[in-house]
Amino acid sequence: MRSLEIKRILVPTDLSPQSIGALQYARFFAERFSATLTLLNVDPVVFPVEDAGANIQLYVATRPDHIAALRDKVRVYADAALQGFPYSIAVDIGDPVSTIVDTEQDLPADLVIMATHGLRGWRRLILGSVTERVIRVGDSPVLSVNRNEARPRTSDPIRKILCPINFSDVARASVEYASQLAAALDGELVVVYVVEEDGRAQTPPRNHDVRGWILPAVQNRCSYREIVLRGGAAERVLDCAEDIGADLIVIGAQHKKFRDETVIGTTTERLVRFAHVPVLSVPLGMAAKELQPEEVLAGRVG
Repeated sequence: MRSLEIKRILVPTDLSPQSIGALQYARFFAERFSATLTLLNVDPVVFPVEDAGANIQLYVATRPDHIAALRDKVRVYADAALQGFPYSIAVDIGDPVSTIVDTEQDLPADLVIMATHGLRGWRRLILGSVTERVIRVGDSPVLSVNRNEARPRTSDPIRKILCPINFSDVARASVEYASQLAAALDGELVVVYVVEEDGRAQTPPRNHDVRGWILPAVQNRCSYREIVLRGGAAERVLDCAEDIGADLIVIGAQHKKFRDETVIGTTTERLVRFAHVPVLSVPLGMAAKELQPEEVLAGRVG
């Protein structure tokens, strides 16, 4: 994988006070990687009107003065948080998820940073999460920031990165990206493998040797160590993040055509939902298309 480059950062925002943390992390990444910032606000066009008046309301929403008003709101919101850091503004009308993904592709964005809305239980089950849906269908890494928990504590907020693995191609993409990020930020990478138990004592299979599976280039790229735990994957990763004082979790995200629509969800979704620190979801294609043949061979042998 070639050196990590983050040149264009997209920040979808609903302009809520709880989303300021995402904007602050965006500024941190933009400064460290000399990247441009684009703030995106999408008006979903939700009007409590009768069908007969729908066309009139849609016309009102798309009038130039309405678009200008949206841009002004974004500017007032961002100026306070970014404190002079340059940025551009994009506003649109329509479905938030499709608009975010289209904008991500048009830039094209190297990183998307957005806040999770913190819904729980039946509200999340019914309404879903814009952030989680963008992670599932988009092509760029997504840094999700918990509205209720995560704001940069210092001017250098990411020093320890936790990367869960399960020996899959998706995990290899995430650990490759995490090691590049750790090297760029002069931080430490901690790789964790959770042996999921079903009530009986288990040990990792012989081929589940974490150090043997990690490519030598990853181990030599940054300060690195590994941890093996037992239990439920998401729960143990969250516990580990708290125990070691992780500043960021990096995990792979595989696109799925069909999805289990339960409250439990997938491991990635549970980490995005409940982590107290930002979670960076890396799509499989980020690293797979970058690996050289000898690196792929080394990975298979390891």
